[in-house]
Amino acid sequence: MSELVALHTQALGEPLASIYLDRVVAALGAARINKAFPERRPLEATLQALRAVAHLGLYDSIYVDARAGLPNLASFTRVLSDREVGGQSLASMTTQAELDARRDEAEVFERQSRKRRYFEHLVAAELAPVDRHRVLLRRHEPAESRASFRVELTKLLAGGCYARVVIELWQKASMWSHKLVQLDAAGEVAEGTEALRGMIYRFADFDAETLFVRLHELEGVTVERVQRGIIGPVLWTIADGGVLHRNAEPTDDAIGRAWRAWLPEAALAPPQLVAAFASDTAAIDVREEASNDPLSPLLSSQLRDNERARYGILRDRHPFKVYKDRKFVASERARPLVDAVCKAAQTKNLIYPLA
Repeated sequence: MSELVALHTQALGEPLASIYLDRVVAALGAARINKAFPERRPLEATLQALRAVAHLGLYDSIYVDARAGLPNLASFTRVLSDREVGGQSLASMTTQAELDARRDEAEVFERQSRKRRYFEHLVAAELAPVDRHRVLLRRHEPAESRASFRVELTKLLAGGCYARVVIELWQKASMWSHKLVQLDAAGEVAEGTEALRGMIYRFADFDAETLFVRLHELEGVTVERVQRGIIGPVLWTIADGGVLHRNAEPTDDAIGRAWRAWLPEAALAPPQLVAAFASDTAAIDVREEASNDPLSPLLSSQLRDNERARYGILRDRHPFKVYKDRKFVASERARPLVDAVCKAAQTKNLIYPLA
């Protein structure tokens, strides 16, 4: 099954779920993502923990975001919660050898045997967070009453994609009426305030340019860099028994429209997938403003005439430039539609093959 069961949510049952998860894991490995993106290995570990071979049949299905094509919040949270429960339960559970020896006595022992193995797998794994941030002190200048910080956020976005946001900023202590970062008494350890968390979470779905400007509007704050690395959306198909399982709500952009038009060809093909990996930077050290993202042109190219004057004033006030890029992983039969989208947008994008 792969039907919609709630808002933007598909249930994908076994064995289709494991086929889908294997393809997404393979795409992550093929993408060669760098430190601008969420860490690959924890995300792979989460995807693998959702597979039937990991949970040993304890679950019938997973939930997938129908737009982004990635496991949704409920699926991410499931393995995190199970790891927490497992960490608390293993010490009090019957040993694996005893449970295995009694598997045939009653169903409860057989299920407990599988559950213990699943818990042991989870507690040994580093899983992907759904919402984690940290603040690093880059430089402290007590004489100038200011400090420089690096803020890192890894988050499953509201739209279903998985993102890493990095912000580098200066904050002047004498003007900290909207303090974003709190230093300890020694001036050596930084911690984000509720004001910072609230702002970052509120604007995490916005592009780097918007986030840069919003932060710069705060009194006493000077932003040097905002960088976002986004995994997704992932478009996928699995043909099974005459039924084509696929994203129920692909994005309404150039790649999503091309994908929908191409779907009849996928009905007779092996599992197909296109995964997008976008990077988006607004910074004072970007040399040339440009977008090599066929799905996200520069904001300046999308403005109406009556908006350009105001936008020009805003950009003059904040001396930064924007650079956008996007690379793809595509299976063989889906590769031509990605090529066509990039050609139409006149961008030159890396497209890695998915075996």
